Amino acid sequence: MVANSKLKKIAVACQGGGMHAAFAAGVFIEILEAYREKKFKLVGLSGTSAGALCALMVWYGLAPEKNVPRALKDRIGDAIAKLNQFWGDFVACNNAENLLNAFTFGTFQAEEFEVPVLGLSPRAFGLNPYAEAFNAFAAFLPGIGVRKQYFDLDELLALACPALKDDNIDWHNVDTRLLIGASEVVNGFETVFDTDVNKGLQPENKGKQPIKDLKDKSVIKDLKSKIEALKDKGRYWRQQLPLSLEGVAASGTLPFLRDAEQIGRGYYWDGLYSQNPPVREFIAGPEQEFIPDELWIVRINPQQWPDVPKSNKDIQDRQNELMGNLSLNKELDFIMMVNAWHEEYKNENFGTKHKPVTVRSIVMDKNFADSLSYSSKFDRSHAFMDEMRQHGQKVTHAWLHKWETNAAGEYPEDAGY
Repeated sequence: MVANSKLKKIAVACQGGGMHAAFAAGVFIEILEAYREKKFKLVGLSGTSAGALCALMVWYGLAPEKNVPRALKDRIGDAIAKLNQFWGDFVACNNAENLLNAFTFGTFQAEEFEVPVLGLSPRAFGLNPYAEAFNAFAAFLPGIGVRKQYFDLDELLALACPALKDDNIDWHNVDTRLLIGASEVVNGFETVFDTDVNKGLQPENKGKQPIKDLKDKSVIKDLKSKIEALKDKGRYWRQQLPLSLEGVAASGTLPFLRDAEQIGRGYYWDGLYSQNPPVREFIAGPEQEFIPDELWIVRINPQQWPDVPKSNKDIQDRQNELMGNLSLNKELDFIMMVNAWHEEYKNENFGTKHKPVTVRSIVMDKNFADSLSYSSKFDRSHAFMDEMRQHGQKVTHAWLHKWETNAAGEYPEDAGY
């Protein structure tokens, strides 16, 4: 056993990917068991879309609550239980939900194989979330036995995380940072919801706020401060906001299934378009004691393909994967560049103010990943969730053994097959 003072500080970041993110649930179960054995210190979690749901459940289980003595709380056991409970509630749990899932998943499959189903594609069947027909359909579902939390992400999150909803988190004693990625629609802000903002360790950054109406007296009154804010180079096309359940829901808002999540004056869609998941913030602070030694990426989307996609099925699948991977790799490449600068200037001012961060990838077995498709990201059956979760546990159990014996690979080589 490594001495506590020598424990490596680890941050784990999970890509989004619909039901494929149940793989990350299995990954987290094994990581949490290793954390229980004090093999490392878990200092950070990050996620986008369904990966954000996994990261949130782990963080919520670990987070202390007000008026609950820490000695009475098995935080790691709670995190594992919360993760399993959430995914058990997220999948279809009764006959009505199984029927709805079979139809929804089936229409996505039909579109992949270019088979018309009642003349509708899944996106047409999903309707416009702003249309009256969509709202009427949602109102109809509880009447046939579909739980509200099955189709309403806000409802599901409120039930899963009541202490966060009721502001009952003991923020002073939260020792694991959580980052959640989302995309602000109107102004095009890359957005991260960050628990360090809740704790006061990071300032809130609302991004560039354009002054649209100078006739508004409140705008004129505050004009000077707004102009000063616009001069701040850190406040342009990105935001750093406090964590909220609404922020997590925003991270998982696919625009053809949910209307944009409104938070304050902003409107948000899935974080797939901006950060999948956010990682740059882990190394952005000047205090090296808060920066992880290693960043583990739970990759839901394969980095490589054997050839050029040509079928409708393969094109849809690869298009979705590229959206998520390319946004992530830009951030990882920046970390690799900082590592290179640290090595080159380690005896100068830059080297003393920055530390290298080892980046590693946890990926599915190639054959298993090849058996999946874009449509299976919408298969909310219990059997498929179990299959994904069990594969995550299997892969991570073997990966952690390699990590302990210094045989685990590093990014970028370990990201491909």
